[in-house]
Amino acid sequence: MLKQDEASSGNKLLRLFQRLMLDGRRHYQTDLSEWLNCSKQTVIRLVGEIEGVIGVSLITGIEGHRRWYQIKSISRSRLGLEFEELRYLSICRDLAAPYLPEQVRQRVDESIFNFSMLMADTAYAEREKLQRPQFVFYGKGRIDYTPHMDHLDALVRAIEEKRICLIQYKAAGHNDAREHRFAPWRIVSMNNALYALGASVSEDLKTMRHLTNLAVHRIQEVILTEKPVLFEIPERDPGMFGLPWHEPRTFRIKFRPGRSSDYVRERIWSDSQKLYEEDDGGVVLEITTRSEPELAAWVRSFGDEAESCTLVEQKVQSL
Repeated sequence: MLKQDEASSGNKLLRLFQRLMLDGRRHYQTDLSEWLNCSKQTVIRLVGEIEGVIGVSLITGIEGHRRWYQIKSISRSRLGLEFEELRYLSICRDLAAPYLPEQVRQRVDESIFNFSMLMADTAYAEREKLQRPQFVFYGKGRIDYTPHMDHLDALVRAIEEKRICLIQYKAAGHNDAREHRFAPWRIVSMNNALYALGASVSEDLKTMRHLTNLAVHRIQEVILTEKPVLFEIPERDPGMFGLPWHEPRTFRIKFRPGRSSDYVRERIWSDSQKLYEEDDGGVVLEITTRSEPELAAWVRSFGDEAESCTLVEQKVQSL
C-alpha cells in the first residue's frame, strides 16, 4: 500500500506530465511550483522522471533567469482543439450571443466548459471565469429568438439537406400570415436581426420563381417537405450593402465634414465601396447595393449631414 506522500508525489507527476503534454507550450519552473504546491526541487525531480521516459522530447531552457520546460512535437488533442482555440470559441460565443436563443447559449456554455475540463485546463474551466463575457454588445432593439428555435432548427436542416419548406409568414404591416413555398439557402444576421435568404418556389415545387428573404422573427411555422431543391440558388455577395432584393445599383453619397463623415470613413460598408475625400473635409461614398430602400433609409438617418445621394449606375443581371 502506498504511503500518503508517495501517492501525492505520483499525483503530482501525472498532473505535471498532463500539463506539459497537452498544450506543448513553455511552462516556467516557478509557475509549476505554485501550481503543484511544491518546491522547485520537487519540480526538478518530477521533470527528471518524465525526461527519463520521453527523452529528447522534453526540452528546457532559461529565459530572463527563469527556467522553463516544454514537450515538443505534440500532436493535437483528440478533441481537435488547442487551448488558444478554445478561447477563440469563447470569443465567438460572446459575439454571437445577441442572436442565440437562451437554450442554445446554455448548450454552448456547457460545451465549452466540458471541452476545457477534458483538456485539463483547470484554470480556464472555472465556471465563473468561463461565463464572464470578454466581448459584449450594446445593441438596441434586440430580438429574442428563443421562441423561434424550432424554426431555426428546421431552416438549418432544410439548408443542409437541400429540401423545400412551406412557411407561414406574417409580413410587416399585415394582419394575416401567408404561406410561402421557400428553398432556404443561408441564415444571415444584419441590424440585430436574423434573415433566411433563399428562393420562392413554383407551385409544383420544382423550379425557382425569384430570390427572396424572410425575417426569422416573423415566421410562424416551418413545415419541412420531402421535396428536394432541384435548382441552383445563385450565390449572393455578402459584402454588398444590405439584403439582396433587386439588380445591383451603384450610388454616390456625399457627407458634410464633421462627425458623420468621420463615422463613414472609419467603417467598411461594402467590399467594393470607394471613398473620395473632399477638399472641405467631407467624404463621398460610392457604394453598390441590391436594396435601394434600405440604403435610402440609412442615408436619411444622417439627416442634413448626408448632403446628396445620386444613382451612378444600374446593372441588369439575370437572377
